[in-house]
Amino acid sequence: MRKLIFRLTLPLTLILFGIITKWSFGIVIDGTDEFFYGFPLIYKCDGFHTSLSTQYFLTEMVIDFPIYFAFSFIITWTINRFWKINIPKLISKIFWIGFGILFLGFLYLSNNLDDQYKLKRSFDVKIFDSGITIFGIHSTDRKKYQSEIDN
Repeated sequence: MRKLIFRLTLPLTLILFGIITKWSFGIVIDGTDEFFYGFPLIYKCDGFHTSLSTQYFLTEMVIDFPIYFAFSFIITWTINRFWKINIPKLISKIFWIGFGILFLGFLYLSNNLDDQYKLKRSFDVKIFDSGITIFGIHSTDRKKYQSEIDN
């Protein structure tokens, strides 16, 4: 079981956490309209302090990650009951080395773009619409929400 978790479930969790999430469009109370990301809690949005920056909310991210892990564990455990999954150690090492390199690259880029990491989201939001996004690709047409924002 430990092999299954470290060789398949945890990598699958990290991949799903980075690729598939929920987007929400809303307005920050006493602020601007934004796209928010995270399932079930919002853990990421654009930075308010400068362009091209991002805000990450660590408490919400820490709550979301076990939910992704539980979902991945249920999938891998169910599949493993019917078909034995055997991930070679070499493939697992290649994944973890690649993940480490990508993570270090993310930290470097995050530092250059002046991203903010906050313990908790300190503002309230009113959500108008939401959906699922893969690789962050979704409609960013703010005009269709303009009448709701003005009210």
